[in-house]
Amino acid sequence: MSQLLEATFWSATVAGGLRLATPLIYASIGETFAQRAGVLNLGLEGYMIIGALTSLYVADPTVAPLGFLVGGLAGMLLAAFMVLLSIRLYANQVVVGFGLTILGIGTTGYIFRVTTDVGGRDRQVSLPSEVDIPLLSDIPWLGDALFGHSWYTWLALGLVLVTGFIASRTIFGLEVKAVGEDPDAAAARGVDVVRVRTMATLMSGFLGGLGGAALMLGSVGRFQPWLTANRGFIALIVIIMASWSIWGAAVGAFVFGFFEALGFNLNNVFVDVPVEGLNAIPFFVALLILTASARWARMPRGLGENYVPTV
Repeated sequence: MSQLLEATFWSATVAGGLRLATPLIYASIGETFAQRAGVLNLGLEGYMIIGALTSLYVADPTVAPLGFLVGGLAGMLLAAFMVLLSIRLYANQVVVGFGLTILGIGTTGYIFRVTTDVGGRDRQVSLPSEVDIPLLSDIPWLGDALFGHSWYTWLALGLVLVTGFIASRTIFGLEVKAVGEDPDAAAARGVDVVRVRTMATLMSGFLGGLGGAALMLGSVGRFQPWLTANRGFIALIVIIMASWSIWGAAVGAFVFGFFEALGFNLNNVFVDVPVEGLNAIPFFVALLILTASARWARMPRGLGENYVPTV
């Protein structure tokens, strides 16, 4: 119990929360763009799991950055089916999204089993070393908590700045918002709705694949079926909590990661409490925040509705 009063406990919890939030940051940012464009892209879990396996199989004989990139491309390839079926052929977005999740989970599980001998050594990669920021990483407590992370985390944080600027300060970002709110009105003003939704959906697939790759190469290092553990659906919750804001999605990802890390660390403090109860802490907190934020959250008006050109 006294461990809760120690600075090292909370430093480790904050650091662990940021590491656990890293895959969610990638996935939630990409999905935010898709949903702001009006595409309810529920295949996010599939993008993450296929990105995770692909990144491992590429990084194992080569280098981790290449595996990371190819993992993102694998997620984007799966998202192309969403573009074809829902954006081009007007199929129900919810059905297609769940179908892609099932396809991604099933495909990766099958490939992993047929390429891994029974009783053999699973493919695995070494986890990356921390990239410390000079001087800042030497600050007591804060240095260990905030300024000593792998390049996957630093890239995710940099991506928040870049995508936040794109969403609010560029023509593409404004077009994404316009087609998500009222695609007919956007089309009347000369915006190519199909093109914008296609780009946003492919971006969601790419960043979702990067999220799975970051989980695989940056946190776990060894693949198992269901590795992503529903993190794609957690990212969907984060987006609603953040009211479809890029910055809010990043903060929401960290909040979930922090309480997930807290649950893990509390296992060493309250040894008599069931592990399942402590591991449920982040989901309970997410439910509370989701309930509270439902009062002011406003989703894009065109979310989930297919756009059919009139000409």
